[in-house]
Formats: sequence, structure tokens, C-alpha cells
Amino acid sequence: MIFTFDSSQPGAPVLSGTAGALRALLKACLVDGFGAGAVATLTVSGGIATATYAGAHPFKVGYVALFAGATPAGLNGNKVILSVTGTSVTFAAPGVPDGAATGTITSKAAQAGWQELFAGALANVIALKPSVVEATGCVLRVDDTGTINARVRAYEAMSDISTGVGMTPLESQVAGGLWWPKSATANATARAWILVADARGFYLAVAPAGSDRYTLLFAGDIASLKSGDAYGYLLTGNQGDQTNASSVPYGCVGYSHRSARTGAYLVRSHTAIGQSTAAQRLGAHHNGSTADVYAGTAGYSLGAYPNGANNGLLTGALELHAAGLCGTLPGLLHPVQDCGTSFATGATVDGTDDLAGRRLLAIRTGPPAGGTVGTVFIDTTGNWGR
Repeated sequence: MIFTFDSSQPGAPVLSGTAGALRALLKACLVDGFGAGAVATLTVSGGIATATYAGAHPFKVGYVALFAGATPAGLNGNKVILSVTGTSVTFAAPGVPDGAATGTITSKAAQAGWQELFAGALANVIALKPSVVEATGCVLRVDDTGTINARVRAYEAMSDISTGVGMTPLESQVAGGLWWPKSATANATARAWILVADARGFYLAVAPAGSDRYTLLFAGDIASLKSGDAYGYLLTGNQGDQTNASSVPYGCVGYSHRSARTGAYLVRSHTAIGQSTAAQRLGAHHNGSTADVYAGTAGYSLGAYPNGANNGLLTGALELHAAGLCGTLPGLLHPVQDCGTSFATGATVDGTDDLAGRRLLAIRTGPPAGGTVGTVFIDTTGNWGR
């Protein structure tokens, strides 16, 4: 199941240039959920449940709600929202008889099912790990004691909030860890964000300068070409403060680069020997003359959207190269055409052909302070096929 969250949801955590803001956001989306409230009525008709509220709710079409306290029990648990109004939502309720549910019923934006390690051990620092057994088991440590940026590292394992093995990136690669942007200003001004997660990884999009220019970051297990890859965990991030830069943020996965570039590190290569290794991110169809380019721009050199032959949007994977092609970023699609301004952040596209039944979320990626802006899409349905 894919979990989507964004800053426009009622009750969503606020991201700003203050200490602890990003930590609270990650904990709410990955561990706790948010926007809890009472359900006024919950009724079923023809396999579709309708929940009504006395006021606003935090849900959008395709987002996941966690219901609890209802009888019949089949109405409880994580439910993908099918439709919304200002005071109601619907979701599929197969096998549940028609009628009104009873009980003290509540709902909230469902958490993605990750676990927090060493909770409360150090103020404004959080260690996060997937709960599912098929994950690599690597841990993300986020030090959010700063204002405009947080500092992040991955570890193969941690014994306490400040101690671990398999540090990624190494101190020799990025002293103090990678930089995750929050805001270009050290104050409480809210910044837009989007987080899309599954049980093994997540994308975090942040607009630190307040415009529709997102830095898109990833932490989690890749779609590895090696079966049972125990170290196929990637962390991306900036090499320094780029919250108000007009150059391409190093850690943004909306970018494809044929030249050497930092900002993405695997815990180990596919050989499973050694330690943290830098990874190159290359769009599968990045064939143009421009060596380094945002997806969804003319730099891919495959024409403009829509494609003439089928009037379609053509996309490809973002490949990861480290001692050879080791895998791709799961659920992320790079348009191979120049999309111009056709898709704003938050726009959705229904997939066709190989992506039939998929709902794709557009995110505009670009330097926070100005410059070329690209477009990527994240698959927000089904699973990411690891």
C-alpha cells in the first residue's frame, strides 16, 4: 500500500525553519498518523462505505485513512479513499452488509507503518526503520536540531540514537551527514511539502523557498537488480545548504546526470563488500546531448509532450549506477519529453498500457531560488514492485 501526505491536509504537521519541524513531520507520517477525529456516521450501501464528519477531514482521493471503533469490524483498518466532499469520504467495503455502523468510530490519516527507534532519547533527533521483515533493515537517522536544514545519515544498524554501524554517507564523503532542506528562512513560516511512502522507503518533496520548486529526496530500499539485496538502501540529500540556491540541489532525484555528481549514497554496492558508496542517478531514456538535466525538460531531447504517435505522456525509470547498474528508484517516473508547464505539483494522471490502473502524482522539481524547472511523477497506487 502507498501512503500519500501533504501540507495542505487539515491537521498536517507544519514544516518550517525551526528546530524539530521535520522530525515531527516524519514521525506523524511514518509512525503515528495525524488528523484524528470522530466519525459522525458510517454507512454501507452496495459495498461502498460513506463516512461523514461534523467538520473538516484530512483526506483526499487516493490517500489512506485508518478507521477504528466500528462494528462491523470489516470497516476498521486502512482504507483507500475513493471520493471526498468537504464533510464526507467513501471507501470500498466488500463483503460488509448494507446499513449503519455502530460504535465510537474514529479516523485519521494512516501512518505508513514504520517504527521509531530509541524514542525520546535525544531532543529533535529521530531514528526510523521499516517494520516489514522483507526490508533491508537499515536505519535512517535525522538530526533536526538545526533551523533551515536537518542532517541525515543511514546506518546498517544502530545500538542507540547516536551509535551505529555501516554509516552512510561516511564522514569522509560528507562530514556531518547529508543536508535535508526545510526552509530558506530560520523562522516559523510554513513551507509546502509532500511525502509518499510505502513500507520500505519514502520520497520527501520540500519547497524551501516557498514556490512550486521542490527538492525531491529519497530514503529507503531501492528496486535492486540483485535478488535479496541486503544492502540495497539509498539515501539522497544535499552536500551543503541549498535552501535558497539557484543551482540544482545535489540530492534531488528529479535530476538525471551523466557527469559525476554527489548527493546519493548506497549503504553498500551489490557486491555486499565494503561500505557506503556513491551512486549515480541516470534516467533510463536520457539520451540527449545535455549531460545533466531535470526530467520533463527539453534536455532529454525526445520531443515535447504530448507524444505525436499516441498523444501520450512517456516516462522511464531513474537508474542507479554503482559498480554497474544496480537497480532503480521504486515508484519514480521521469518524463522523457519536455512537459513545459503542463503539470503543476499535485496534478494526477491515470496511467495506461504498462501503467494501467496506476495513479501518478506530479511534482515540479527545480532549484529553490530560480532556474530551470522539471517534472517527475510518483506512482501512488498498488506497490512499487521490489
